[in-house]
Amino acid sequence: MSAPTLLTAREREILRQVAAGRTNLAIAHELQISPRTVAKHLEQAYRKLGVTNRAAAVFHVYQG
Repeated sequence: MSAPTLLTAREREILRQVAAGRTNLAIAHELQISPRTVAKHLEQAYRKLGVTNRAAAVFHVYQG
């Protein structure tokens, strides 16, 4: 299974917004969820992808 298929639709949506340079606060506002929820989705995506930060996650999904 490729990395993007390991992620939920919400995790992929959040990573798309991260790739666009948006902050957790901006993403939370756009998706009408809390910034903490955005952070938790990112933590889960990092764990699934085996990375430790937003730049690595975006690279892994879109370039790797």
